[in-house]
Amino acid sequence: MQVMSSPLFRHSFKFGALVGGVLILTSLMFYFRGVPISVNPQITSINYFLIMTGIYFGLRIYRNDILGGIISYGRALGAGVLMIGVAGAFYAIYIFILVKYFDTSILTEFITITERSLVEAQYSDEQVKLFMSLYEKITPGAFAFAQWFSKLGAGLFFSLILAFFFSRNYGTMSNNPINKDKD
Repeated sequence: MQVMSSPLFRHSFKFGALVGGVLILTSLMFYFRGVPISVNPQITSINYFLIMTGIYFGLRIYRNDILGGIISYGRALGAGVLMIGVAGAFYAIYIFILVKYFDTSILTEFITITERSLVEAQYSDEQVKLFMSLYEKITPGAFAFAQWFSKLGAGLFFSLILAFFFSRNYGTMSNNPINKDKD
């Protein structure tokens, strides 16, 4: 209970849930239109944009409204990753429920597309068989975990960049107002 009283966790959970909900709605829009959602560059690009936008607005509001306009790089990075970790968890739960209980063809489609891409990449037949023997054992839980991990990786990448632009640490040499008055 003490952890959720922290402004960082409360804010990250709120924005993570919001971004996760938007990711789920985007996926559902494509799913109901009959577009494959397991491996789709269009959905991936949209998801990256949504993740980056979610981190941007989440960090901006966290820095300006909660921290009074000052945030360190580390805190901004942690907040961004935490937000997308929560968003990815919501998305992973959605994918698990969708694949496990409603549409198992999503996993089959993923395996088929993976096999086709391995053949197009001109892997040998032995290598394709080896990879496919591993991919055919993927469960809905493992697939959902992979979705969470990919969202977390994208969130880490965008957080590394955006945290640099949001960090304002008044107390370092270049930003210290005391040092500026000595001249």
